Amino acid sequence: MGKKCLKQIRQWWVNQRIRQQILFSLLLVAILGIGSLGGIAYRISRNTVERNFRLSHEATLKNSGKVLDMNLDPMIEVIRSFLNDAEFKKVLLSQTDNGERSFTMAEQRVLKGVAERLTKQESRVNYVAFIDLYGHYYLLSNINRGSYDFFQYYEEHDFLETEWSQTARDAGGREVFFGDRVLGGLWNEGCSLVKYLNNPVTNEPMGYIVVDLSLSFLERSFVTGNEGYETNGYMVIDRRNDCQLVYAPKELENPEKLVEAFRNRDSQKTYLFTSVVNETTGWELVNVIERNELSADSKLIRNTVFLCAGLLAGVCFFLAMAISRTITKPLSQLEQVIEKVGEGERHITEVFDESEVGRIGQKFREMVNTNLELSEYLLNARLKEREAELLLLQAQINPHFLYNTLDSLYCVAIIHGDDQIAEMILALSDNFKLSLNNGERFYTVDEAIRQIENYMKLQNMRFNERFTLHVEVEEAARKKQILTFLLQPFVENALYHGLEPQVGRGNIWVRGWLEGERLVFTVEDDGVGMEDLCVMERGYGIRNVRERIGLHYGEAYGFTAESEKGKGTKITIVLPFDKRGENHVPAGSDR
Repeated sequence: MGKKCLKQIRQWWVNQRIRQQILFSLLLVAILGIGSLGGIAYRISRNTVERNFRLSHEATLKNSGKVLDMNLDPMIEVIRSFLNDAEFKKVLLSQTDNGERSFTMAEQRVLKGVAERLTKQESRVNYVAFIDLYGHYYLLSNINRGSYDFFQYYEEHDFLETEWSQTARDAGGREVFFGDRVLGGLWNEGCSLVKYLNNPVTNEPMGYIVVDLSLSFLERSFVTGNEGYETNGYMVIDRRNDCQLVYAPKELENPEKLVEAFRNRDSQKTYLFTSVVNETTGWELVNVIERNELSADSKLIRNTVFLCAGLLAGVCFFLAMAISRTITKPLSQLEQVIEKVGEGERHITEVFDESEVGRIGQKFREMVNTNLELSEYLLNARLKEREAELLLLQAQINPHFLYNTLDSLYCVAIIHGDDQIAEMILALSDNFKLSLNNGERFYTVDEAIRQIENYMKLQNMRFNERFTLHVEVEEAARKKQILTFLLQPFVENALYHGLEPQVGRGNIWVRGWLEGERLVFTVEDDGVGMEDLCVMERGYGIRNVRERIGLHYGEAYGFTAESEKGKGTKITIVLPFDKRGENHVPAGSDR
């Protein structure tokens, strides 16, 4: 479905005129740019507000933590002073496993005197309980509940096996705070302080002290002010116990939901939390506020930016229309010119501006006018070509007469026993057949070599065997095809301009090989050499070869010449690798 929709949009876009495409593109770029700017501004302002809020409330929470420490330190010092009471230590250390759950009356009076130091001094203490290592316990309540209730509640409980007692033992004597009442539900609200008691002299374990505290000391610990936020609130959370809620003010709505959000705050986007860990209790003091309320100012910035974006989009629309009209004007002009050419007009006089499209229009005008001239030239060339075809037809008729005549002369020379004349006539006839090549433009390198050999045979008969031809062509190169009559003009040029003017014998080397995707030939002689290599192309034959190579193979191919006076001349011909020719019919054979 998505690909189909995308294809339809692309097709709709292609069908639009260039002016509409430019207009829509400019509008899209403007809207995306302004929208991105607004989104970035909103995000930056929101992040800045949240960061400043976090930093401000982190400092507030740290101050609240200090107040909390101030409230707890006196009580902790009193509890630690119990360890220096000799009678208290004697009571705990003198116990044995006698099957009882409570201390003796005398022992309870000692424990009561110790506990009253704390209950009378600290109104926040609900009760103090002492428990030795054998399960004996004593509780002194600071409210209207007595140790009998405690005895009844724990008559069937083995608290030495509870999780909180294990946690206190693992703390090694350090005070441990729990967010709930570890000794059960006899009282409504509160938290517990548990300390594993060790003899400060021998470090021998003696038992436990459990202090139950009301939550009023937490309420008085928070340093808050009138910040003007409706959803702003504070909580105390025990992260060690799966983010258990320890304290939340009554005005805080749905604290359980906030605790769950705090537990998953890494993926929570509804609330912004700021927390500080209190070293004394190990609890986290938490501030929470809804992000929507905090980002109200950021939303105002965002809405203002988007309003400005809408106004700018309107301005951009009119600007885009003007710009697109300016850009597409020469395109429309060029389109009209193309329509005129399509209707048959060939001479264009339209004037274009100097823009990129205008320059394209100028080039198009020049191309059309040039094509008009070329068309006229091509028409004349076709007429001349037709005349040349008629002349070629006539030239093809005459060689057959010449072949038959040469064959007759060859037979007469054989009959009269003149082998030299017969050999000359045979070489001349073969040379003519190779040159005409059955009207084909290509023949094999092997046939080109045979044509050169016949030519040199005729010349040696004329010059009394003065010249020696050396052919060194790779076997693989001999099967490749080249244009007809490419190599012989260079051999002929070497003979007439290099060897004939010198006295005595002379040599011509024809070499050929495959080099990658190219055919390379050299024609070298040991004649008189040339001072001016331009003399070579003054004749028709060499100039014709260069033109034919350039027309058929391209300007990248051709030949080069090097010569030294008195030492000879060397021609290097480079042609592309032509794979045609496997089904080539040799010149002069029956087709």
